[in-house]
Amino acid sequence: MSNNSPCTIAETAVSNIKMLVLENILLKISILTGKGADLYEFIYKPLDMDVLLKTGAGLEGFRGRNLAEQRLGMYSELYAGGWQDCLPHRARYGSIEITQDTGGIAATLPWEYEIIENTADKAAVRCYIQLPEIPMYVEKTFMIRQNDPVLYIGERIRNTGNSAIAFTWTQHPAFGGQFLDEHVTVEVPDCIAFHPRQYAAAPGSGLGSYEEPIDRITLPSGAARNIREVLPREAHEQLFLVLKNISEPWARLVNRKKGVGVSLRWKLDAFPYIRYWSSISDDIYTVAIEPSNDAFASLDDSLTHGTFRELQPGEEYATDFSCGIFETTV
Repeated sequence: MSNNSPCTIAETAVSNIKMLVLENILLKISILTGKGADLYEFIYKPLDMDVLLKTGAGLEGFRGRNLAEQRLGMYSELYAGGWQDCLPHRARYGSIEITQDTGGIAATLPWEYEIIENTADKAAVRCYIQLPEIPMYVEKTFMIRQNDPVLYIGERIRNTGNSAIAFTWTQHPAFGGQFLDEHVTVEVPDCIAFHPRQYAAAPGSGLGSYEEPIDRITLPSGAARNIREVLPREAHEQLFLVLKNISEPWARLVNRKKGVGVSLRWKLDAFPYIRYWSSISDDIYTVAIEPSNDAFASLDDSLTHGTFRELQPGEEYATDFSCGIFETTV
């Protein structure tokens, strides 16, 4: 394949879930238009390496289910891995409240789409949906360029209701596959770790009591943990915390043994926090680095401390972010 290989877009389906596949010489990106416009595959073609988690069941659980008629109850029902857009992660609209148990409505339904560019130099698709329950219109554009190992994503949301929507919003990329092992390090800008679940269990306590340096997290056992390090599969770890006071909006995971890394970039105005989730077990092996506008484990705490966004009727908000692959020798 020459360096002038064109960008392409293909329409296909897996387990009855419609999928768009964007490719250039370096990347193969699979978008589940039939389920949340999730990013299901993010393959770096020179190494034939998918950097996103796949669960054992994958998409098989969706076979025979029409999500347009029977949508998921939350973003992680029938969890297949990949990258979900948890929008709203939690929300309040009048008397309607979206909780953790019903959150991520955007990732529970099929989306409409249109191919907006399909040339040798660029492939781009626009996906869009009007959410039920919470009156929010969501539009996402995915784009790749020739000879460029980066996926560019633009997102626009609009309140189509008649009163304000207060909501939290989290991008949920879970990394794994052939990429993730104990040789991966997590690189983030200067920040502080915060334990939102511990804080929620002790209402009224000072926030500072639940903050720690990211290289000395206290585990329930009392042991110290450096979250820059990824543990081997046999470690059997479940860890969730939030990185706050982020100085710059980026994060990288680097596997120096395999000579490859993943880079995330976003706008700090949209996502001033990183929700860090590590699940290491016999069934799932992942580290999720999740840009978010929320630092807490409950909507009440988010609203109290202002870690949410509010859209007035007719108001729009737009942002953009990217995910790219790079090779490294150090």
